[in-house]
Amino acid sequence: MPVSVRVRVRVLVSVPVLVLSLIACGAPSPPLDTQSTFESAASRPPHASSGTPLERYFPLVDSHIYSYATMTETGDPGALVLTARRAFPTHGELRASARARRFTYVPEGVVSADSGAFVLKAPLVPGNSWPGEHGGATRIDAVELSVTVPAGSFAGCVRTVEERGGDVPVRYTTVFCPDIGVVVLEVTSGMGLERAELKSYAPPVFIGPDGVVTTTRPAPR
Repeated sequence: MPVSVRVRVRVLVSVPVLVLSLIACGAPSPPLDTQSTFESAASRPPHASSGTPLERYFPLVDSHIYSYATMTETGDPGALVLTARRAFPTHGELRASARARRFTYVPEGVVSADSGAFVLKAPLVPGNSWPGEHGGATRIDAVELSVTVPAGSFAGCVRTVEERGGDVPVRYTTVFCPDIGVVVLEVTSGMGLERAELKSYAPPVFIGPDGVVTTTRPAPR
């Protein structure tokens, strides 16, 4: 007997805390032109890089898609899908639906261009701290971490924790892995919990009229 599983896809509205952490601090983005987004590799630099030391822990490769499995404290499953855009070596962005969050690579680390706060800051040693993106203090909690998520197992990762006090204390835990980026994001507040784990990270895939699978949109004939 077929089994129907209802999965709620909570990309922008139904995962408010996670999206606040990853996207909602950014400005509305212009309409996404899929033709220009996924145009042939010959017309876009495929691997723009700033050459800064910490970019490896937060690489934004143009057109690559991050797919996350999400869950709440009640175990409700969901999904969060982000698309990376990278037109310049020192700037990039993540997009979800109609919003975009922009980042800048600087010698000291990775900065949220919208808030001016560091997402990740050198040196990568436990205890290093800086003013966080959400009004709290962010610190490096662990380095050389090994983690396993639906996308696979990763080593050499860095975990940061931002804690904000006040009437509604919030704790943001993020795991960055080399050459991948954010593989785990967890937000807790009181008894509430939102968690996202990386499920896949890859360029878009297109199946052409002749059945050939490519990772870039074929040029018009």
